[in-house]
Amino acid sequence: MKKNVCIVRIVVGLAIAGMSVAPEPAWAQAAPPLPPPPAPAPAPAAVLPVPPEPSPPPVTFAPAPAPTILREPLREPTREPTSEKDESAVLSDHDRFVKHLGFTYFDITSLPIANPLAAGTTGAQGLTPGGITSSTVAAPVVGVRYWLQRAIGIDVGMGLGFAGGSQEAVSGGIDTKVSKVGTGGFALHAGLPLVIYDGRHYAFLVIPEFTIGGASGKLTPTASSGGAEQDLSGFLFDGGAKVGAEIYFGFIGLPELALQATVGLSYRRSVFKLASAGNSASDGTNTFGTDVESDPWAIFTNNVSATYYF
Repeated sequence: MKKNVCIVRIVVGLAIAGMSVAPEPAWAQAAPPLPPPPAPAPAPAAVLPVPPEPSPPPVTFAPAPAPTILREPLREPTREPTSEKDESAVLSDHDRFVKHLGFTYFDITSLPIANPLAAGTTGAQGLTPGGITSSTVAAPVVGVRYWLQRAIGIDVGMGLGFAGGSQEAVSGGIDTKVSKVGTGGFALHAGLPLVIYDGRHYAFLVIPEFTIGGASGKLTPTASSGGAEQDLSGFLFDGGAKVGAEIYFGFIGLPELALQATVGLSYRRSVFKLASAGNSASDGTNTFGTDVESDPWAIFTNNVSATYYF
């Protein structure tokens, strides 16, 4: 009994041992373990933006200084023309003085005045037609010329003249002194110069104009000479037009100075009068004609005037 039990135990033990050694069927075998998941790829390192390289500062250049042009008063810089077209763009001397004032000498105005009668004349003695004579009082007319625009200007002038004195003689120890007749006169002048053509240094003008003036004087007799007081007077009207040229001295660098030479046509009324002791006599003359003088040099003394512009 005990022996059978031992055998059974041995058989059971061997069976159990065999079961542990025998391989398991494929269906009973456990699935092999899955490989571990791959480690996650490391996150890429954040790429920092590369700061842009600073641009070089812009190249700057100091502005060139503006050219300085030295100008003389009333004189603009000019350049020599290189062609006929270029020459027309250069200002003429006349153009420079539009809206400018110029001082000028117009002419010597000779104002008529009656001569006194001889000392000792009384009443109506000598006061007959053609019985009186005349002389003149010089009144040089000076004034201004102003160009309102390029083609139109205006002339205004005034002249004054006075004369007087005395005469003295010593004879036999006697000193005799006699006063001359004191005379004075004035003249007013006006004109309207018109430019009909101008060039670089000249302008051709037509000038309607007139001059009006008068003169007066008085002779007071002395006790020794006797006679009546004599009043002397004269009147002048001169109107007409002149044509000529105003020449500027810009060709020698002095455009402010100009000379004007003209000839013209005019009407003149000249009257002189003497009155004494309630009686009077007068002499009037009308003339009409050109202003050209007979002497060749008279154009320089009577028909040339100078103007200086500012």
